[in-house]
Amino acid sequence: MARLTRESMILVGTKEYKIEDLLKTIIYLPANYIKTFFEELGLTIPRELRIFVLREVLREKVIETRKSRLTLADELNYRLSWFTEFTETQLENLLIFFDDPKLDRDFLEEFWTDLLSYMNDKKVPAKDLKRVLDSSLAHVRANGLQLPSMKTFNRDIKDLFFDSYGRIDGLAPAKFRPVLFKSSTLHEIRDLGAKYDVDVPRRLKKTELADIIIHELKERGQHTEQLETQVRGMSVLIMQRFAIDHDIKASTELKKEEIIEYILANASETKEAYFVPDSPKVYEKEVEEVAKHVEEEPKKVIPTVVELDEEDKPEEPTEEVQEEAQIDEPIEEVPTQIEETFKPVQREVQPVQYAAAPFDLGELVHEIKMLRQAVEKAVIDNQLQVQEKDVIPKAGSASEPLVLNTAEFHGNPKQLKKLVKADEADARERFVEERKAQSSIGTNKDDDDDDLPPKEAIILKKLGLFLLKFILIAASIIVIVTVVYSVASYFIQVQFLRDADAWINGLFQIGGKGVVQHIHEFINNTF
Repeated sequence: MARLTRESMILVGTKEYKIEDLLKTIIYLPANYIKTFFEELGLTIPRELRIFVLREVLREKVIETRKSRLTLADELNYRLSWFTEFTETQLENLLIFFDDPKLDRDFLEEFWTDLLSYMNDKKVPAKDLKRVLDSSLAHVRANGLQLPSMKTFNRDIKDLFFDSYGRIDGLAPAKFRPVLFKSSTLHEIRDLGAKYDVDVPRRLKKTELADIIIHELKERGQHTEQLETQVRGMSVLIMQRFAIDHDIKASTELKKEEIIEYILANASETKEAYFVPDSPKVYEKEVEEVAKHVEEEPKKVIPTVVELDEEDKPEEPTEEVQEEAQIDEPIEEVPTQIEETFKPVQREVQPVQYAAAPFDLGELVHEIKMLRQAVEKAVIDNQLQVQEKDVIPKAGSASEPLVLNTAEFHGNPKQLKKLVKADEADARERFVEERKAQSSIGTNKDDDDDDLPPKEAIILKKLGLFLLKFILIAASIIVIVTVVYSVASYFIQVQFLRDADAWINGLFQIGGKGVVQHIHEFINNTF
């Protein structure tokens, strides 16, 4: 397929257009229209086309990110070291992770450029291209220049793309295993399975766990009919303890490699040629080994794929089988190595999951804030009143008018001084008695309340009782809701509840296990 550029001319209707001019409106088309249009044409698209565009658009951003983190041996840096071998799903999620409007626009422009090249190569009629152009103009007039959301765009049109024979998400199983194992999260792998209609179970059933243990016992030559009967009669908890005591790696929770094998064994793209790997070493390869590995592809005529030369650029196909198919000649893609000054540390990236809270506390929090403001206002008003009572009015103030020359003194000046001193002593005595009355010294009151006005102490005690009641009620509600939710999530197997399980297990853990997991194991053991 000859790859067109933005400067190339293409016939649309009865007029030739430069691809760059078509991109001004066509990139705004929503996913549902694109899906309907290609389904009406009966034309599917090789997955390598979208993978090539995603990788080229993201390449510079990944290099820039890795350079800024070269001194950090973190999980993101190690994961990005596998960028040249990423599956389509990983590249789509990376585009969403960067959340850069410029990257989104560049991807759509390059994607449509290659898509128009593919349509031109497949001899799509000019009238159909004119229909696309007219629809894009109408969409822009009605909705403005609003790009489709990358969070949903690629997944909404996933059914239009196909893999080469024996591949899934753009990779053969030999690469698929180590790439996902080393550079993907459990959540992302499960999401990839859902993309190919593979519903990966959250945990093994009791019989499946027993089968694993018995198989291992047979491998060791320790199996007997009596022991098998004993194992199958155990509860799940005791069965797991038996596995630990006998150094058997068995758990109801699926490990990352088990999830990958489950997808390969059940996806329609790979289940026909699926085989169980001979050794777990297939998961231990590093990116350099995977990049240099040359696979032996089956000799079979398969649908059209975009072939890449050494410079990652498409070239003309060598042979066509029918109007919309050609022979795939596997060409090993030459990966672009990203600069790095250290060998990343191997470690598994733990999934980050988000889920909605079990109930909304917004209104209750608002009420508590209003109550706090009311208490603070009451305390301030009370302090101001106390301060006003303690202030001794000064002569000439508005509260006590000053009276001048109201009387004259007649008599001995020494006697006047004695009278004045007596009056001052009486005033001091009254002041001391008033302070003693207000003091809690010698009473049964706690010393902590010395500085608190009576009203403030009462309000704070009431607030403390209210908060205690609220905490007890909230804790009870959380426990009840958690138990009800856990029972529901055990019997209702949907992706949303599984994500919520992981979030709650990460938030509340008892003895190294999440609270939902404990409840699920209790139900499993009971029934």
